[in-house]
Amino acid sequence: MLIGAACLLFLSACQQTPPAPTSPTTASAPAASDAGSYNNKGLECANKGDYECALANYNQAIQLKPDWADVYDNRGLAYAAQGDYKHALADWDQAIQLQPDFADAFLNRGLAYYNQKDYEHAIADYNEAIRLHPNDYEALYLRGRAYSDKGDYDPAIADFDQVIQALPDNEMAYVARGIAYRRKGDLDSALADDGRAIQLKPKDSEAYYDRGNVYSDKHDWELAIADYDQALQLDSKLVSAYVNRGIAYTNNGDLDRALADFDQAIQLQPDRAEAYYNRGLVYAQKKDNVKAILDFQHSIEVSRDPEFVKKVDEQLNSLGVH
Repeated sequence: MLIGAACLLFLSACQQTPPAPTSPTTASAPAASDAGSYNNKGLECANKGDYECALANYNQAIQLKPDWADVYDNRGLAYAAQGDYKHALADWDQAIQLQPDFADAFLNRGLAYYNQKDYEHAIADYNEAIRLHPNDYEALYLRGRAYSDKGDYDPAIADFDQVIQALPDNEMAYVARGIAYRRKGDLDSALADDGRAIQLKPKDSEAYYDRGNVYSDKHDWELAIADYDQALQLDSKLVSAYVNRGIAYTNNGDLDRALADFDQAIQLQPDRAEAYYNRGLVYAQKKDNVKAILDFQHSIEVSRDPEFVKKVDEQLNSLGVH
């Protein structure tokens, strides 16, 4: 299975149409093809983004054929597409119980765990998918991302190395390895990977965005801003690029452009705590303490991170707010 952004986002394109079951039927048991018809209809609905329709059809298929692992896998994808990971995980548990060598179910369940930041369980499921299919480069890529987000950069880089060795033109693997290198502090290797990704796919906004982050880490604000500019030309709704370009403008002394970027980020994502916080810092630099305090307070209201709240409290204390 090749790496594809659709599968990484739990889109219905990842759902494969399995062959209709061929178990014998009896007078009291519905024909297997009936369950297959409901499953196929569910796939059609999912491919159109109509997950309620998909779930209704998968439910019918499961009622007729309760031991068909593929339908549980497909229903799990439909639940996950709606953000209902509780029911999605239950379906993949059932699919794996029915078919212990079901590599795709391990892969999909691992991605559900990953999306919930449960990296340990995600890695365990990717391990099983890779054990079953050692050349599954999508599973290797996803395990690398889980390792990277968990802070285990060396095994992440090793996984991306394997993907790149097998698929040397896969720009997603270069971007992901670049992120791992950046997090590890190897900024030159990160720049090389982002540059290669841009060569392979010049219109990949993520590669420009990530390279902008590397330049920001190097405090090379002009080059960072140039890359964020390019990322936003390719994707004008990339909120993180507005936030990070605003930070770069702030550090480069261009406070008005920084404010404009934070304003745009907040317009696109009104609950983006980081945007309010950084806009507050700019207002504080401009000695507009009233606006700074309002932004700091609002950032606390929309954030659930205790460490972030502590950081904001320090700014409020510096402005005399207790």
